[in-house]
Amino acid sequence: MQVFLNDAYLEEDSALISPLSPGFMYGFGVFETIRVSGKHALFLDQHYARMIRALSVLRMICPYQETELQPIIEKLLELNGVSEGFVKIVCSKPAPKKQPQKDADILILTGTKIYKEEYGTGLKVCLADARRNEFSKIVNIKSMNYTENILEKEAATRRGFDDAIFLNTHDKVAEGCVSNVFWVKEGVVYTPSLECGILEGTARARVIQRCADLRIPVREGAYDLDELYRADEVFVTNALMDIMPVSLLEDNSFDLGEYQVVPQLRRD
Repeated sequence: MQVFLNDAYLEEDSALISPLSPGFMYGFGVFETIRVSGKHALFLDQHYARMIRALSVLRMICPYQETELQPIIEKLLELNGVSEGFVKIVCSKPAPKKQPQKDADILILTGTKIYKEEYGTGLKVCLADARRNEFSKIVNIKSMNYTENILEKEAATRRGFDDAIFLNTHDKVAEGCVSNVFWVKEGVVYTPSLECGILEGTARARVIQRCADLRIPVREGAYDLDELYRADEVFVTNALMDIMPVSLLEDNSFDLGEYQVVPQLRRD
């Protein structure tokens, strides 16, 4: 596989970043995972805007404008023969000797992971042991500090689940390891607010807009776990899955055949 690193297209094994960089040593950086369909990176503008906001929190600057990234991504997709899958952009803090230090190292790579069968069966989701810290300075950005998410997702996989949902420090529903959480009760869509300590997902924003277009009421707030268990429909979102129904939450089953709102939202 070829990757793009700091102005150059390189073979994966030849792409080198300094081990002295804060990006390597401390996970000081941000990333975006973008769905690719028909050899095109979907919603690049939304992902780029979120990445720029995240970099500003870390006092860093992306070395490329959005219009400059588009042809770079297209060429990388062509080099790797990827028409359906994803592209990942990583911006990390460079080694101390690099000038100017505010400019991030940028790595772009591609992959072919897609979701298909899961839409028919739904995901099985459990609860995470760890809590989401809504007071963290980086909880609302897509930081490279992703170890806790990975550990909880791996623990969920060992139990036979696909993802895990975090509660926050006030026992309110927060988010999944790799997803935002939604549920439906009596025709109303509910989702945790940003103040609950969640990532402002690009797919999450599109779902909220889609609900508005369809005149489906949406409530953002702080919700107890019991409200999630009592839901008529549960679904999770991220850039690769878009809208994914949940069929099992711990030992509580949901009949996807009875879902009414999720099919409306998934319909093109």
